[in-house]
Amino acid sequence: MIYDLNKNYEQNEDQIFDICIIGAGAAGISLAKKFSEANLNTALCEAGSLEYSEESQDIYKGKIVGDKYFDLDVTRLRYLGGSTNHWNGWCRSFEKIDFKRNYLGKEFQWPISLSDIDSYRDEACKILEIKNDFEFKNQESPVKKFKFQFSPPVRFGEKYYDLLSSSKNIKVFLNANFIDFEGENRLVKTALFQNYKKEKKVISANFFIFAMGGIENPRFLLWLAKKHNEKYFDSNTPIGKYWIEHPNFTLGKAIVDKKITDHPFYSISENEQINSKILSCGFRVNKLSSNSSKSLLKNILCVAPKYGEKIASLYKKGFVCGAMFFASWEQKPDIENAVKLSQNLDKFGIPRVELNWKKTSFDRKTIVESVKIFNEWLINKDLGRIRLSEWMVNNQAYPDTNEIGGHHHMGGTRMSINSKFGVVDQNCKVFGSKNIFVAGSSIFTTGGYNNPTLPIVQFSLRLADHLISKTKGV
Repeated sequence: MIYDLNKNYEQNEDQIFDICIIGAGAAGISLAKKFSEANLNTALCEAGSLEYSEESQDIYKGKIVGDKYFDLDVTRLRYLGGSTNHWNGWCRSFEKIDFKRNYLGKEFQWPISLSDIDSYRDEACKILEIKNDFEFKNQESPVKKFKFQFSPPVRFGEKYYDLLSSSKNIKVFLNANFIDFEGENRLVKTALFQNYKKEKKVISANFFIFAMGGIENPRFLLWLAKKHNEKYFDSNTPIGKYWIEHPNFTLGKAIVDKKITDHPFYSISENEQINSKILSCGFRVNKLSSNSSKSLLKNILCVAPKYGEKIASLYKKGFVCGAMFFASWEQKPDIENAVKLSQNLDKFGIPRVELNWKKTSFDRKTIVESVKIFNEWLINKDLGRIRLSEWMVNNQAYPDTNEIGGHHHMGGTRMSINSKFGVVDQNCKVFGSKNIFVAGSSIFTTGGYNNPTLPIVQFSLRLADHLISKTKGV
């Protein structure tokens, strides 16, 4: 059933839910669906409505400190379905190497391995309506091809509206803005919400899950720690810290063998990443138009006449083409990159976000070394040449364009083996809490180069199974 708290829904309710999920995006709805299948009574609380509203979206406004970034009320959405409402559908999961970064330091260490979420990949792919097929087999080179799968894209609010409306054990509360917890001895008993008229709604449950996104999850844990100190969880953990994105830029242009653009996605092998002590990087090599390719050929003829003549001959025969060279790469989890609370308050008296974000020298190293490996592979295989942009060649500032990042908000409530480097344990439970859990990409210890939606769903299904087993005493 779906209830809109702005429409005078009865505020008093004696029911104690098995689970209260705060946030109804990809993570929250995936969790609710799984709990419903297990016949658990679930409260799914969404701060927005069924559709976009300026009143709800205003809560997402915040301050950026550091490198240029997207406005915080533009890079995410605050209504049923969350940011899947403007998601383009790119899907890929983590790789083995993403869980084996110990060679870079303890802050890179996950408390789980890829196998812990891989068993949920097929189920998650069905939810996202994609094939479970991401790799090319038998690749033994410094550079490997990989695949994305593309969701229609699934808009979670639309896809699951009928399920949420008709479910006997899911109650969806719209315009339910989380305000506070009540409880004692690290055990939360009730969550307090307000509608936009500031009328209160109290929901009692056995377990509570923050699924509000990669910025709001740490924001509200910081708020609770500031307000209640150690009452509900360990507040001396790195809440908000180690926040990460995927730097995303055009690196230059290239003349390549046409087969390079047939499958345009490439990454650096595990061994090369380890040997170079870098993180992962995904390249995209997109074919240029005929006119753009000819212009690029002219430049090569001027710089390297002999090689240019060879390439021109191959171009006339249809063997090579011009291409744009893009990259999206993994950012180092740096403690200085963090979600913080600003001095400005939102409508409900809760501090707005201050996002501190800068790309580090390590982030530059990752892209420089990755390009070097990719370029050497092209040359050794005689598959083409790259002409890098000036900012890459001369180590200049990153371009001040809209190619800033992937709108991928990760870290801030990261998973770790202990509370020194993380906020949640291997089961997504907040350190020191008895019944607060976190879902979504804010739990990512490292970010890989993949888009986060598929692993968000995988981790959510895993968390659901964990709580189902605890609730049913399995």
